[in-house]
Amino acid sequence: GRTGRNGASAGDMEISFIDRAVGISRRIAGDGDTREIHEEIVKAAAEGAGADLVILRVAGSGDDFFEVRAYTGPEGTENIPISDCSVSRETCLRVWQNDRSLEGVKILEWDDLGDERECFVPKGIDWKGRKILIVPIADGKSVCGFFTVGFFKKAPQRHVLAVCDLYSGEVLRVVQREQNEKRLRDKERILGICREELDSVNQLKSNFLSIVSHEFRTPLTSVKAYTETLLDNVKTIKRDTLQDFLKVMDEENERLIKLVDNILDYSCMETGHLKVEKSPCNLNEMIEDIYGTLQKKFLSGRVNSDLRLPKRPVIIDADRELIRQLLQNLMSNAVKFTPEGGNVTVTLEEEASAARIVVQDTGKGIPEDQLEKIFERFHQVDTSNTREHGGSGLGLAICKNIANWHDGKIWVENIKEAGARFIVLLPMKDIIVRQAVAAGNIGSIRFERERYLTLLVEMLSEFLQACKASIMLVDKETQILRVVAAKGLDPEFVQNTRLEVGDRIAGRVAMTGESLQVFDIEKDSELGRANNTAFYDTHSFISVPLRDGGEIVGVLNVSDHVEGREFAEADRKLLEALGGIIVGMLKKLDAYEKVSSNFERLKDTMRSILDIRETWGSRTLFNLTLLALATGGRLNLDEKSLTALRLGMNLYDLGMMKVPRSIKAKKEELTDKERDRLKQHTNVGFSMVSPMGLEDRIMKIVRNHHENYDGGGYPDGIAGEKIPIEARIVNVVDSFRALITQGPYRRCYSVDEARNEIIKGSGTRFDPKVVGGFVKALRDLGVGEDKGELVLDAVERELIKGKKEEKIIGQEHPKVTVKEGAP
Repeated sequence: GRTGRNGASAGDMEISFIDRAVGISRRIAGDGDTREIHEEIVKAAAEGAGADLVILRVAGSGDDFFEVRAYTGPEGTENIPISDCSVSRETCLRVWQNDRSLEGVKILEWDDLGDERECFVPKGIDWKGRKILIVPIADGKSVCGFFTVGFFKKAPQRHVLAVCDLYSGEVLRVVQREQNEKRLRDKERILGICREELDSVNQLKSNFLSIVSHEFRTPLTSVKAYTETLLDNVKTIKRDTLQDFLKVMDEENERLIKLVDNILDYSCMETGHLKVEKSPCNLNEMIEDIYGTLQKKFLSGRVNSDLRLPKRPVIIDADRELIRQLLQNLMSNAVKFTPEGGNVTVTLEEEASAARIVVQDTGKGIPEDQLEKIFERFHQVDTSNTREHGGSGLGLAICKNIANWHDGKIWVENIKEAGARFIVLLPMKDIIVRQAVAAGNIGSIRFERERYLTLLVEMLSEFLQACKASIMLVDKETQILRVVAAKGLDPEFVQNTRLEVGDRIAGRVAMTGESLQVFDIEKDSELGRANNTAFYDTHSFISVPLRDGGEIVGVLNVSDHVEGREFAEADRKLLEALGGIIVGMLKKLDAYEKVSSNFERLKDTMRSILDIRETWGSRTLFNLTLLALATGGRLNLDEKSLTALRLGMNLYDLGMMKVPRSIKAKKEELTDKERDRLKQHTNVGFSMVSPMGLEDRIMKIVRNHHENYDGGGYPDGIAGEKIPIEARIVNVVDSFRALITQGPYRRCYSVDEARNEIIKGSGTRFDPKVVGGFVKALRDLGVGEDKGELVLDAVERELIKGKKEEKIIGQEHPKVTVKEGAP
C-alpha cells in the first residue's frame, strides 16, 4: 500500500490525523490552555496539509489588527521575529479582493502582495515561484482570524483545503469559547458590582444612622443638661455661670446647625440643584484669608503652620463661596487631626493648565484600605462611639463634589514620615475654542468638538509646560491661518485673528515649513516688531509647522514657560514630535464629525495622559525622559528612536491609569487574579493609544516595556534582541522609577540602592548593554532626589548658568552641557 515520507502507511497516517484532530477537539471542549491549543492546531495543520509554513492570526472583538497567536516555519527560521507580523483589517480587505480563490481560500503569489509581503510572510523567508493560501476564519458575520499556509508550487489539492477547513473551524471554536468565557466574566463582574453596591448602600445606611445619631445626640444632650440646670436654678444662678452655660449651649447649637447645613449642601450637590456662579477668583488671597481665620485654632491646638504661596497671583474661574468651603474644610481637618507640636503646611502652585492646592499634616495618616473610601458620604475612619474626633463624615464628600463641579480632582496620599497630604487640582479654564460655523457642526457634535479641542490644547500646554499655547489651521481655499483653540490668549484675539500665510511668525512657519524658535524676541531685529507684548509675558517662543504628508496644514505655537525660563532645544523637538500626533488627532476629529468612530477612546486617552502627568509630576516625568534619552544616546540610537523615546516616556504606562487602586495600593501579596489584571495594563495601554495613529516604535514601547531580556516578561514573552531597543530602555528607566518611589508593600530605595538593583538584573530582566548605558547616564546627569522628586544635578547646574544645549545624549560628551536653553 501507499506509505508516507516516514515509512508509515497512508491508512496509519489517516488514523493518526483523525486521532490528533479528536484530541484537539476534546481539549477545546475542556479547559485546555488557549495558547497551547493554538500551537497544537498550527502543527497539526502543517502536517495534515504537508506545508512548511503555517501562521495563525486572530483578532479580538472590534480589534483593528490580526495578531500572531501561533507559528511553525521552515527549518532555520525559528529566530525570525514573528511577533512583528500583525496585519490590519484594512490590509486584509485589500488582499482578499484578489480574484484567485478556491472554495473560499485565497491563493496568492509573491507579486500579489507587493510592499505588504512581509506582513503575511516573515522577512527572511524566500518563497518566490511558490504560492501561499489565506484561509479566513469566520463566524458568518465577520472574520475573526485567518491562516497563512505555504508553500505550494501549484494549486493545492482538495485534501489540503479539507485540512484547512477543519482547523479553521477548530480555531473558531476556541474564539467562541473565549467570547463565552468573557461574557460570563462580564456577567460575574456586573453581579459583583451590584453586590458591592448593595453592600455599600447597607453600609451607608448604617453609617448615616450611627454618625447622625451620635452627632445629634451629643450636642442635644449637652443643651438639655444645661437647660434643666438653668430651669432648676433660675433664681439663684450666678451671672458668670449663666454666661458660661449660654456659651456652651450656643457652641452646641452651632454644631447642630453646621451638621444640618452639611447634609443640605451635600443633598443639593448630589441632586444637581446646586447653583454655581463662577467668576475670577484670586486663590492667593482666598487661601491667605482662610489661613488667617484659622490662626486661633492653630494656637489653641499648639500646632505649627506654614503657608507657601507663589509670587504671581493664581486666578481661576470658580464659585468663590464653594472654593472657600473646600479650603475651610481641608485646612480645618488638617488642624483637627494634627497633634500638639505637629505641623500643617498649605501650598499653592501654578501648573500649565491647573492650580494645585496641597494641604499636608503630620498626624496619624489614613489607613491604606481607607484611602479610596475617605471621600464617601458619612464615612469615618474611626467608627466607634467613643471616637476622638467628631464630625458628620460629609466634609470630605462635599470637598470632592466641589472639585467635581469645577471639573477638578481631589485625592489623598499618606506620606512616609507621618501624616496625610490632600491634593486638589482646579483647572485654569483660560482655554478658548474658536466657534466654527461648518455645516452640520451643531448640537452635541459641536459641543464634543469644542471639548475635544479643549483637551487637545490642554495636552499641548501640559507637555510643553507653557502658560500660552495655540493651534492654528490653514483654510485650504483662502490660505488664511485661524486659531482653532488656544490657552491663555484673549477670547476676542482667538475668535477674530486671521493671518495670511507668510505674515508674522506663524504665517512664516506655515509658508516655509520650518520651525522657528526665538529665545528673546525683543532683541531679534527681524521679528521684534511683529511681537505683540500684550499677549506674551516672556520673550521665548516656539512655532512649528503641522504637516500632513507633504502639505502644511497648520502651526503650533507655545510661549511663557511656567517656570519663567526660556524654551530649550529639547522643547522644540518635543513640540515637533507632537505636531505629527496632533495632525493625526485632528484628522480623527474630522472623521468623527462624519462617523464619530474612536472618539470616546481618544478623549479617554488624553484624559489619562493628563492624569499620569498629574500623578507623577511634570518635573519627575521630564527628568525620567532625559534619563531615557541619555541612555539611548550612549547606545548610539538614531533620531527616530530618540523621538520615539521622547513620546513613549510620556505614554508607556497609560494602562496603569485603568488598574483599580485597590490593586495598585494593596499592601498584601496580590492574588493570581489580581496579578493577571495588573499585567493586562500593557495591552490596555496599547489599546488606548491605538486610535492616535502613533509610529510603530512608540506602539511597541507601550506594549513591550515589561518584556524581560531572558523571556520571562509579558505580554508576549519575547526575549533578547526581539524586544525593541526602545522598550528595553523604558523597562530599565521604569524599574528605576518604581524603586525610588514609595510602594504599598516595599520601602523607597535610594538612588544608589536602585542603581545596584538594576545592575543585579542585568542579563535576566534587563539588557546588559542598556544597563551599561543607563549607569553611565545616571553618573553623567548627576541623578539625585530632592523632597521626593527626581533631580538631575548636571542639568540643574546648567539651568542656573543659563547656558545653551550642546549635547545631552551623546557618548562623546560625558559631562552634560546645555545649549538652546534648558532641555
